[in-house]
Amino acid sequence: MLTRFLFLVAVALIAQSAQAQKAEVEFGVSGVCGMCKNRIEAAFDQKGIVAADYDLEKKTILVVYKSKKWNEQSLHKLATGVGHDTDRYKATDEQYANLHGCCKYRDSEGGSCTGGGHDQEDHR
Repeated sequence: MLTRFLFLVAVALIAQSAQAQKAEVEFGVSGVCGMCKNRIEAAFDQKGIVAADYDLEKKTILVVYKSKKWNEQSLHKLATGVGHDTDRYKATDEQYANLHGCCKYRDSEGGSCTGGGHDQEDHR
């Protein structure tokens, strides 16, 4: 009986430990169209990131990640690395300049794409 109890306690501790390794964070990321959404989500297709979902309307991304491999700062840097400002960090001017014209959320003439249904294929 004691052995079974210890086994159950060990299983519970292991399960709790495995759960504690995953974390979830949501933060703001600037984007204006479907191509931005695709680019942002693709940047989070990394080992140790379980899921990433960008909400174009709210301009936020929800990321589920392994906390032993990633932290919030490194996640923000994934977005800025592909040219998108976050609510903590700004992409470099060079990274921003690499965005397609309709994805220029900082510029008044940018963001002129209608809706969000186009993707990178539309701009080749």
